[in-house]
Amino acid sequence: MEKKLTTTHNNSNFVTGNIIQIHNTNAHFSSYMDLLVPIQLTLEYCRGAEEGDFLNILMLSPKETLFYRYDTGTSLNKFNTRSPHRHNFYELMIVLNGEVYQQIEGKDYLYTTGSCCLINRNIVHREKFIGEGKLLFIGLSIDFINQIFKEEQDYFFHNHYLKENFAFHFMKENIQTSEQKNYLDFFPSYQNQNSVEKLHLLSDLLLNQMLYPKLGSTYAVKNTICELFHYLNTESLFHITPVQLKTRADYLLFSRISQLLEDTNGCLTRSDLEQLLNYSGNYLNSISKKYAGVSLYEYGLTFRLKKASQLLATTNSSIASICSELGFSNRTHFYQLFEKEYGLTPGDFRNKRKATL
Repeated sequence: MEKKLTTTHNNSNFVTGNIIQIHNTNAHFSSYMDLLVPIQLTLEYCRGAEEGDFLNILMLSPKETLFYRYDTGTSLNKFNTRSPHRHNFYELMIVLNGEVYQQIEGKDYLYTTGSCCLINRNIVHREKFIGEGKLLFIGLSIDFINQIFKEEQDYFFHNHYLKENFAFHFMKENIQTSEQKNYLDFFPSYQNQNSVEKLHLLSDLLLNQMLYPKLGSTYAVKNTICELFHYLNTESLFHITPVQLKTRADYLLFSRISQLLEDTNGCLTRSDLEQLLNYSGNYLNSISKKYAGVSLYEYGLTFRLKKASQLLATTNSSIASICSELGFSNRTHFYQLFEKEYGLTPGDFRNKRKATL
């Protein structure tokens, strides 16, 4: 049953139900959260920042379900400027709708629909809504992660999925080396335009399992968590970027630019990237110049030429069809660009590669 969010106070500390104990709430720099249960979910829905809009927060755990609602407008600004926090558990943020800033150690990172972020126990952070948005936070205790690994020996089907899973490996390693400040960025590939649909299905399943427990629900929850991280670990669907604290915020954006260009063999326009990343084309161009040393168009061109070289070396496709596939409308221009990049004409490049086989 849903109940209004209740807290018990003790000086600068308070307990949110029987779910989380928050320390140093009066500290300007950061507060600290202790998870009192193995797993906890927080579903946040922000209707917007206008008068009459609202923010709903639903917290669930095996012990309790709590609900809180307040009007936005001035209240949203208070929410966005609250003290950042860190905690003794791992937290996966899933953006189910809209976009949100995840402020990490004082730097703002934009997360759009379908993207995720896995925070370790040392990162000081807070989410900041900039309009309508829906987020699911999954808090996982150290004991929960250790249980997953301990139970591996009892699995019916022995495989390496758990050890090879990037997220589980990240959390297990962090348990052993707890001083590091790092996190994982999950960004859907260009081909995975419907990533949010699967994330919605898994999120709804997890929420339902927590709200309406029955015989076997403990195993069902663990299974859904494993299925979620297995989905996020699928290389063709998500790009996973390990981010160290020293990494600049704009370098993460450059990584996302590179990932999208890799996914599409460079066949994305500046306008396409604007729409996919929610940044202006001029800013994206400046990021490309900063890290790649060339304009966004020239950087995309390197991916197209790379794909052209692969097609020449591994297929019998005509040069004309390769040009068409990669968006080169002028074959003479393609020849000039290719020879400048590889020192050979496309035909000579293909013949040389075949001769070495």
